[in-house]
Amino acid sequence: MNKPTVFNKQAVQQSFDIAAGSYNQFTSLQRTIGDRLFCEIEKTVSGSVVDIGSGTGYLTKKLSELRAVDDLYALDMAAGMLQQTQANVLKTQLNGLICADAENLPLASGSVNAVCSNLAYQWCSNLQYAINDVYGALQPQGYFSFSTFGPQTLQELKTAWGQVDDAVHVNSFEQADKIQQYLENAGFENISVTSENIVMHYDTPKQLMLDLKGMGAHNVNKGRRKGLTGIHAFKSMLLAYERLRVTEGIPATYEAVYVYAQKPFVNLSK
Repeated sequence: MNKPTVFNKQAVQQSFDIAAGSYNQFTSLQRTIGDRLFCEIEKTVSGSVVDIGSGTGYLTKKLSELRAVDDLYALDMAAGMLQQTQANVLKTQLNGLICADAENLPLASGSVNAVCSNLAYQWCSNLQYAINDVYGALQPQGYFSFSTFGPQTLQELKTAWGQVDDAVHVNSFEQADKIQQYLENAGFENISVTSENIVMHYDTPKQLMLDLKGMGAHNVNKGRRKGLTGIHAFKSMLLAYERLRVTEGIPATYEAVYVYAQKPFVNLSK
């Protein structure tokens, strides 16, 4: 299967490698979403578990504290992030670090009981392919739980840029119903896909930009404008964004999508 490229994966990897050292100070949103994801994960996860896109190890550490988890592996495409995970999770609680892409999992068929991920799958160029990979790696009745961003994410920033030019300045993400379809196509059952809008507020649009940069969330779409955005265009965007200011400050919407699914039991006696 040929996989269409939506994101520049090398740019994604470099972006997160650069952000790794200071990532934690910009990740309150990720921790909030990760906590909500974990509330469901802790009810089902057991045995051998892989945390995909471990980042600095926030979810990995929470998984490591579950009694039902026997073997735990952290996987990330950025070596810098894996170093942070290793620093934040006790060696005795972690069985290994895997530097790999979520779209090319180096996991044997039927090798793990659960795959978890907090805000990593939005960087996949072909989400169907990545979900198929997880399905193959899971044992029968294994669980797949992840969070990602939906299309309403940073809608205010898109609106502000839309008043300046037609270039792609903000990353685009999959609809919840499309994710549901991908899971069904792969063969998953007991699927739950829900979403919520979390609105953050900033003192200025520039503060939002610095926050996004600190999280490694640069614009890595193939359709982005090549080279630096002109100062005039950038200032025009800031002025347009200022007009969206509310009492609490400059709003930035993040659509958090929570996904839970199970690989069905296969009766080999039939």
